[in-house]
Amino acid sequence: MRTLYLDCFSGISGDMTLGAFIDLGIEATYLINELEKLGIDGYTINVSKKAKNGIVGTDVDVILKEDDGHQHRSFKDIKELIDKSTLNKEVKELSKKIFYYVAKAEAKIHGKTIDDVHFHEVGAIDSIVDIVGTAICFCKLDIEEVVASPLHTGLGTIMCQHGIIPVPAPATLEILRDGKVPFYSKGIEKELVTPTGAAIVAVLADKFCPLPECEIVAVGYGCGKRDMKIANMLRMMIVETKKKTFLNNVWILEANIDDMTGEVAGYAMDKLLEEGALDVFYTPIYMKKNRPAIKLGVLCKEEKKEQLQIAILKYTTTIGLRAYEVERVGMERYFETVVVRDCEVPVKVVTFQDVKKSMPEYENCKKLAMQLGISIQEVYNEVMVAIYNKKSGEE
Repeated sequence: MRTLYLDCFSGISGDMTLGAFIDLGIEATYLINELEKLGIDGYTINVSKKAKNGIVGTDVDVILKEDDGHQHRSFKDIKELIDKSTLNKEVKELSKKIFYYVAKAEAKIHGKTIDDVHFHEVGAIDSIVDIVGTAICFCKLDIEEVVASPLHTGLGTIMCQHGIIPVPAPATLEILRDGKVPFYSKGIEKELVTPTGAAIVAVLADKFCPLPECEIVAVGYGCGKRDMKIANMLRMMIVETKKKTFLNNVWILEANIDDMTGEVAGYAMDKLLEEGALDVFYTPIYMKKNRPAIKLGVLCKEEKKEQLQIAILKYTTTIGLRAYEVERVGMERYFETVVVRDCEVPVKVVTFQDVKKSMPEYENCKKLAMQLGISIQEVYNEVMVAIYNKKSGEE
């Protein structure tokens, strides 16, 4: 899988993102020519090589020719500007999505509606260039997945047009919250993540984790404008990862129980599956004083974790449970049909790299067995023969 990895060890901003894309291989002339499709002027883009803490990267500087670059614009104005441009549809939609995150945050902070809020930071030409330019560069790459590290935000205070505000800036913090973007600070008293940078990550990143097992295709460094004890750069990588599964990591919820009857255990299993568990299982165990007991195991996605924890406490006799995240390697799956005694029977087909397996599904076999008045084992046998014959015919 072709993956873009954003290593935000020193935060992220719009100009750092553009610099990293160009350093990664996007032609600066391509970016500049595409930006001209917006139909706005009053700026030039200067691209140069700079070193930060001994690391050479690309610096992108949007130079405003006149004060028109600082005019206030609303989100509505910006959407119209993008829609009227001759940029391709994919770039337009991605640009508006990034702008939406910033506009939504600013609207909440200033108590205004999204379309009517006016604010300098997003309305300025340099911010339009940063966001639309990011969309142009990203859409130029053939990327299947975007992974990002947690963002290093910095701390302290900064001066803005409204006065002194804390770091992360309120708009940045709102975007991180809204986009569920993990972040941290290691004590550097600077603003390392801008609202634009936060919005870019919130929109592009599919997940946040360390760099997965991969082969590196290309590396780019985008320079920030600060000189600090940490290199003020965004590191961007294109990597090839093995596609293990169509599922993300999952959670296991566990509880050791020695005072629950089989009837209650069966009922609890049904309720947990209804609540969204991927799987529920019981394992015989021995607890203190050699008491026979069972260990309840529940497999679930992260978004169902809290709901199922409550359900476990509600439907079982346990007074506590354990929870931990695990990597789940699953095979791609789809259904196809085979014919048994003139009846079409759906069968599950699963694949992983060069491994392919087909198997009968219990409920489908049960239905056919009842329909034909035969044993379910006979149906299983005939379905497997049909699967084999179909596979032989395809080969």
